Amino acid sequence: MTTESAAQAAVKPCFRPGFGLPVLERHVTQAVIDAYAEASGDFNPIHVDPDYAGKGPYGRTIAHGLMTLAYAALMLNDWSDGKFDEFGELEVAFVGPVFADDTVEMTGTVEELVMRNGEINARCTISCRCGERKILVGTVYQPVENEKAS
Repeated sequence: MTTESAAQAAVKPCFRPGFGLPVLERHVTQAVIDAYAEASGDFNPIHVDPDYAGKGPYGRTIAHGLMTLAYAALMLNDWSDGKFDEFGELEVAFVGPVFADDTVEMTGTVEELVMRNGEINARCTISCRCGERKILVGTVYQPVENEKAS
């Protein structure tokens, strides 16, 4: 057995290459966007004022980007038993807006195990879609646990 295959065999199955992260779906309403504005203090009218947003580039209100990112964190914490917030790293690009009444679907896949900061990490790709529209893409690095650590 090679060192690489031994390392893969020792980690929990959810961190092995090819593993699909748990899919997260959320329906985004204007009420959800407004509640996020209240919680974050971000009342930019592009998010909360349909009349103002209707005259802008999207023709309607859009969700906060960080709200979409929070959905990614929910999915990643579900996958990592709550350890993503403490140990994970995330690089993302926002490539499209989320509109009121969209349903977002966050997905991800473990691509490979890599050494990072002296630890074995699962490198994952994630994406968020609303139907056919891509909203967010990213790469995640999460230190892995071996099966004996559980």
